[in-house]
Amino acid sequence: MIFYDFLNRILPGHLGTKLRFYKKLSYPLSLSDPKTFNEKVHWRKIYDRNPLFTLCADKLLARDYVKEKIGEEYLIPLLYSGEHIDAETLKGLDGEFVVKANHNSGPVHMVQANQPVDFDAIAANINKQLQKPYAVKNGEWWYKPIPRRVLVERLLRGEQGQWAEDYKFFVFNRNGESEVVLQMTYGREKGATITFYDEQLEILPFEIHVKNDYVPFVKPKNFDKMVELAKKLAEDFDFCRVDFYNVDGAIYFGEMTFAPSGGTAPFKPQEFDRWMGDKWQLPKR
Repeated sequence: MIFYDFLNRILPGHLGTKLRFYKKLSYPLSLSDPKTFNEKVHWRKIYDRNPLFTLCADKLLARDYVKEKIGEEYLIPLLYSGEHIDAETLKGLDGEFVVKANHNSGPVHMVQANQPVDFDAIAANINKQLQKPYAVKNGEWWYKPIPRRVLVERLLRGEQGQWAEDYKFFVFNRNGESEVVLQMTYGREKGATITFYDEQLEILPFEIHVKNDYVPFVKPKNFDKMVELAKKLAEDFDFCRVDFYNVDGAIYFGEMTFAPSGGTAPFKPQEFDRWMGDKWQLPKR
């Protein structure tokens, strides 16, 4: 990525970005007339300067946005936030929790009951993350202005101790109408697979990154409410991915994402890159 960023600085026309795109996806990037989903992600990264991207990408400030838009009852309990973290602070927190930086995509650290924990290593890694400018990694400018902080949230589990399911809603707003594509990850503990569904919850015949096992969708309690909330949070954007957790019917906000996979998601078959792109109506420059 550093090499391509260097090319962008010394050569015109975003040449470094275009070379990296072609290397990843095997077709040329069009910024003048983007059609595919990945092309439109890159168009957004270069041309769309919506200040809400920064607000909602900040894992701490996004909590305020969620509270205002849909209510604080959907927020995961916050145990700590600050400009740094140390082992003693972590040791003083009760129960199971997740430690993360607010300005990047991880890695995060989970502290679980009956599992060995190296609090010094966790603190060192998180503090190191705070020194790294995540915006450079994939050219997502909206991460750069985020004041870097640490947050610790409660680890979510169901009544039987199971992991909370993660629901990723790709929300497209076009001509006053909203449409959702759902991404689900299955079998994380044995080798993850991902299945996509349309708004009618029919399986979509493509995959990204990992195998699609074509798992029929089973609606959890309050699923329709999750869709409603995802659309509400995304209503100010032409496209946004909104993630929720569902814990025995209780809904919790995860995050909002504006450039999934950095715009290099390898759709298989590739035609679905265009299929997803057709749902996204970019703003006029």
